[in-house]
Formats: sequence, structure tokens, C-alpha cells
Amino acid sequence: MIIIKHIPTIYIVVFLLSLNACSQSTKKQIRNIETSVSNQKKPSWSGAFEAPKNVSWRTTIPPKREPGEKLIISGTVFFPDGKTPAKDVIVYVYHTNNEGIYPKKGNENGQGKYHGYLRGWMKTDTNGNYEFETIRPAPYETHDGEPAHIHYTIEHPDYPEYWLTGLWFSDDPRVASYLDKIERDGGLSNITTLTKTDNNILRGSRNIILQKFKN
Repeated sequence: MIIIKHIPTIYIVVFLLSLNACSQSTKKQIRNIETSVSNQKKPSWSGAFEAPKNVSWRTTIPPKREPGEKLIISGTVFFPDGKTPAKDVIVYVYHTNNEGIYPKKGNENGQGKYHGYLRGWMKTDTNGNYEFETIRPAPYETHDGEPAHIHYTIEHPDYPEYWLTGLWFSDDPRVASYLDKIERDGGLSNITTLTKTDNNILRGSRNIILQKFKN
């Protein structure tokens, strides 16, 4: 009688254990799917997806004592009408050092393995503004002698990450022979004229109009 009395309890325990095992298995499958999706190979140019959670509208890119001319670039991102400032746009930039290489420290993760440590993220403020402080990059002898440039990618909840033709400098003699190779100027000119402040800092700007591209 004792054995018979406890049979239902045993069945309940077995059922609960089986249910828990199924639940754990389902959770594991979901985690595996999420991991698989997050680990999908990103294009070599991308990087906005790695933006820190608390990214600001302004950032300083180079570490202290990085050699090179100090440079500050600022701008405004607009919606497609070209007038309305676009808030919460992730602007990702990266570039070479003053020797024309993408420098690495050896401990880079993600796209930093390709872009080096001279890279940074900004999220436009309520007025669509962004700004970054860095050093002026040097050109490298590839891409048929492309002008010295700063790479840009843009991302917004309604605009999946896309790349723009790099920011060029008007005083770079390479620019004139490279104008026919501008592919995505960002709705406005990708060429900036630099001025030097009293503190010997180079300043330039780049405004951008949001667009949608098939990368």
C-alpha cells in the first residue's frame, strides 16, 4: 500500500524533472542562436555596432602623447530633408596615424583588429551635433594613392549601418585627381578645409544627410 500511495508523487517528480530538462535545453538553443547571430561576420568597414552603451556626442580618440597634429572635426547630421537635425545617430570613425598605418597595440578586439586603436564613436545630440578630437592622419600608398582620409560609418534606428566616402582635406594635393571616385559624400561635401586656431589646433567640419544604401 505504501508503494502504491507514493506512485503519483514519483510520476510528478519525474514529470517536473523532464520539464526542467526541456526548458534548459530550449534556453541553451536560444543562447546558441543568439550567439550565432551576434558572431556573424560583419563587413570589414563596419564598426558602429560596437559603440559603447554610454556613448556621448563628443569623443577624444588618440591616447596621450600620440604623435601628430591635433585635429578637431565637428558636424551636424540631418534627416533626408537636409534641415531637421537627426538625434541619436551613431557616427563611427577610424583612420591611420601620422605615418599612414592603422596602429595596433596587440590587444584589440572586434573590428579594432583591422581598424587599429585610432577609432571612436559618437551619438548625435538633440541638435544632431557630433565632434571628435584626434590627430591628422597621413595617406597610405594603396587604392591608387587615395588622399589622406578619415573613415565614416553611420547608424540610426531607421538607417542600418552604412559607410561613407572618407573625409578628405582640401589642402591634400591628391584630392583633385580623385574627385571622380567619390561614391557616397553623405549628401554634402566630404572635403573639409582646415583652419588653425590660436592654440595651434586644426579644425574642420563635415555635415551629413541621412541616406539609405544597400551595402
